[in-house]
This record gives sequence, C-alpha cells and structure tokens, in this order.
Amino acid sequence: MSKETKVTLFHFIVWLLIVPPGITFLLATQMPKTVSPLYVTLFVLFGLLTVLFPIKKNGNTVTLLMWITLPSFLLYGLVIEVIVMQLSILGALISSKNQQQTIQRFFVNSTMMFMLSLASAAAFHLVGGQIGSLEFWPMLLSVIVYRLTYTTTNLGFIQLYMRLRKMKLPFSAKEIGDEYATTVLILPLALSLYFMLQIVGIGTFLLMGLPFFCTIGMIRMYSQSEKVNGLLENAGSIGTELSLLTDRKRVTEQFVQQTCKLFNADSVLFFKYYEGWLELEIAFAKDRFVELHYGSIPVGEGVVGKVLETNEPVICSKRKEWQNFATEFVPMELESMLCIPLSHNGLTIGVLSLGSNRRNAFKDYQLKVLELLGSYYIVAHEKSGYVQEAKVKSERCALTNLYNYRYLEEQLRIEMQRIHTGELDQLSLVMLDIDRFKGVNDTYGHQCGNDILCQLASILEQEIPPNGTVGRYGGEEFVFILPSYSKQDALEFAHAIRHRIKEHPFTIIPDLAENKQTIELFITTSIGVSNAPTDTDEAISLFRNADRALYIGAKQSGRDRVAAYSK
Repeated sequence: MSKETKVTLFHFIVWLLIVPPGITFLLATQMPKTVSPLYVTLFVLFGLLTVLFPIKKNGNTVTLLMWITLPSFLLYGLVIEVIVMQLSILGALISSKNQQQTIQRFFVNSTMMFMLSLASAAAFHLVGGQIGSLEFWPMLLSVIVYRLTYTTTNLGFIQLYMRLRKMKLPFSAKEIGDEYATTVLILPLALSLYFMLQIVGIGTFLLMGLPFFCTIGMIRMYSQSEKVNGLLENAGSIGTELSLLTDRKRVTEQFVQQTCKLFNADSVLFFKYYEGWLELEIAFAKDRFVELHYGSIPVGEGVVGKVLETNEPVICSKRKEWQNFATEFVPMELESMLCIPLSHNGLTIGVLSLGSNRRNAFKDYQLKVLELLGSYYIVAHEKSGYVQEAKVKSERCALTNLYNYRYLEEQLRIEMQRIHTGELDQLSLVMLDIDRFKGVNDTYGHQCGNDILCQLASILEQEIPPNGTVGRYGGEEFVFILPSYSKQDALEFAHAIRHRIKEHPFTIIPDLAENKQTIELFITTSIGVSNAPTDTDEAISLFRNADRALYIGAKQSGRDRVAAYSK
C-alpha cells in the first residue's frame, strides 16, 4: 500500500467516525418541522454550481459557497445547512482531475466543514441569533459573528492540519486578510438572498441566482484571458532566452525543460524526425532529464506518429482516448496528452509530447501558446545551427578539420591563465613538423601532400589525451596543448607520437606519375617540446620555445627526433 493510499485511508476513517454519526444525530434531534423540499433542492443545486464554477485568484481557488449555505441555515437551521454543505462539496468529485487526491481532499473538507458548521451555529445562537427572524440589525450582528467564527476556525483548522502533516503553511498575512475581506462580499449576498426568500419567495433564486452566476462567468472569462496573457508573456520570455543560446543541444534542453514548467506537465518528450520515423531524443520528467528507451516510431503509428502523419496537434483529456493507439510503454498514471508537430517552412523537425497525470490537464488556449513557443524553438534551433557552423568554420582548418592557429592561440591563453591562478600546476606544448615535406609535394604533387596532411590529422586526433587539444599550426606544422603534463610527460608523449607516425604507411596516388596507382609512403617528423612554468609564463613564449626546440634541437640535429626547449 502506497503512502498516499494510507493517508487517504486515515482521512476516511476519521470522516467515518465524525460525519455520518454527526449527521445522523442532527437528523434525529435538529430536523425542523416544516421544510420546503423544493427550496432545499435549489439550495443544493446552486451549491453544486458554485463549487463547480469557482473563481481563480493568483492561482488559488475562491469558492463563495456560503452565499447559499448561510441562507439555508438562517431559514431552516443547522441540519439543513449541513446537508446542503455536504452535498455541495461533492461537486469537487465531479470535476476531479486526480481521483485519489480529490477523494482525500473530500474527506478532509467534509470533516472540516461539518465541524465548522457546528462551531459557527453555536456562535450564532450564543449571541442571540434566531432562525427565521426578520429583524435586520439583530440578524446582521448574529450573521457577522457566525461568519467571523467560521473564517477564524477554518484558518485555525488548516494551520493545525498543515503542521501535523509537516507541510508548508499555506497562508501569508495578505492571504489571511483576503479571507476576512471575502466576508464583506458574502454577507450582503447571503443576507439579501435570505430576506428576499422570506418576502418574494421562490422567484428569489432566479432574481439573484442569474446575476450571480453571470457575474461569476464574466470573472472567470477575465481570469482566463489574464491566464492566457500570462502564458503568452512567459512564452515570449522563454523565446528570448532560447534565442540567446548558440548550442543546438542546449536550445532543445532549455525548450523542453521550460515547456514542462510553463504548462505544469508531468513529462515532456521530444521526438526527432528522420526520414519516415521518429526517435526519442530527450525526455524530461519529475524535474530532471531522464533516460527512456523507445524504439523507432514509424509515421502513422501511435499518438506521436499520427501527429507526424497529419501534421496536426492532438489533445487527449483522459487515458482511454489514446491508450489504444499507444505503441510504446507509457506510465500507468499518465492521463492527459498534448502533442504538436514542430515544423517550419515545410521542414519537419520532430514532435513534442506533453503528458500529465491529471485528467483534462490541457486546454485549447494552451495549445495555441505551445504552438507559438514551438515556433520560437524552431527559430532558435536554426539560428544556433548557423552560429555553430560559423564557429566551426572560424575555429577549424578547412583541409584537416583540426583546430586552426587562431583557436590554438586562444586556447593556450586560457590554459596559461589557469597556470597563473593556480588551477593548473603544469602545461606543456608539443609542436610537430613533417620532415622534407616540400620534397613530397615536388615529387608526387600537392594533392598527395594534402592527402598526407589529412591522414596525419586523423592519427593525431586519435592520440589526443583527456583535456588535451590538437590543431594545425600552419603548413605542415601541428601543435598539441597538454594541460597537467610535465615536461617529462610531454617528451614521452612526443616520442610515442613520432614512433607511430614513422611506422605508419601513408597511401597516396601520385599526380605527377604516368601510371596513377596507389602507393605507400613513409614519413618522419621532428618535434619540439616546451613547458610552463619551467620554461616561461607567457603563452606566446610557449609557442616560440617549442618552435625553437623543433628547429634547433630536432631539425638541425638530423630530423626524426624529439627535442626539449632549453634556455
């Protein structure tokens, strides 16, 4: 049995011990002699409608149920008020999005409301309140005490409940003030309904009920427009943040994470489109990125496959609407789904799928906002791709695809700064040059020289140590930047590289020969090594020292050897 189920069971037992016996006792001892079944039915109906269509304020639900329950109390007393209250809060079960949480909340609310009814009724009678009285001022005083007792006791119960469950206290000083301020709204409504029922009769339900629910409807429409505006504003902020990112992977991660937060989803899956199928690229659930193993999803299969096929979004409010189409395993608790295709200028990138464990979690207006957010993502994704391509072109050698001189110079400056701050103790630079490379070009052609440079670059890439950097310094010269390498470590590394290159056969097709057949060619290299802080504490000097060791210590000593810089 899960912890949540145990908590629900505990609340049920408490409810069973208090509410049914209490209502039974009240029915036996407090039932009024004359009751209009039609009035009671209308009270319950209006109570249900009030619960089903609450007002939203700053994300909190405000239910003005007492505008109905208080007149029922003033007309018939405690037992009818309790019945109307208990039946009205059943409306929460009707509009439930999470059954277990709602049932648990019903038991808590039902028990608490029953006790509040008892406390408020006791306070009403204690100050001399009379059921059915038409004397305005005495009734007003009694109702004010009734309402203040209700609100104060309600806040006390909630604070006590939260403390017992070690939960965050729900009310700020402002919210407590708002609770008492609601009294100003409810009392005139409740008293007006009560007195008009005494004077006008059943027509009062029409005279007051219609304006009340129309007003609630307008407030809800305004609240929803504010919600949409808030979503649009947040989506715009997310779009701005995405546009500032220059890494495609980071753009996608940020998009998925922020989308999950914005729409209060339990999971967000991004499926990347390939020719004819989808593959899961990234998944975010429970506030973190997770590893999920999905197979390839062909076009037309499953919910996301159908979205890809039709290029139309899909909203599913509950599990039974989509579970028969699912081709992959999905969590049992998942209920609602919202899927949209991500495409731009006829080019499909993928499908985004939002999931929620609540029913009816996603609305049409959210779909429009999500599509807008998706367009922001696509623009940012394309932009980051262009930036990455431009960055690669500016940092890479076009022939060998190794880093170029500009990048090597900047990277060496960064690593030398780490030496100065004490983050690194040692930094070595290894400079390598192909021996007699001009002779290769003159004998076999420049294209053969380029082929050798590319093959050599591949070997050097395979030899890069962790955190190391390799690049083409210029011409036939290559450089390794080796953080944390001592001078001796760098010399051993250089000897291993020299030996491997010497033993490796390079394949070329001579351009200058009449018979153009593939031949194998062996080359040698000369290598210079310099170290910081042993030899220098300046980046440019580290280059110069390695270059000096290469030409004076290796080239002039016969080539095909390694030399270290010496002062």
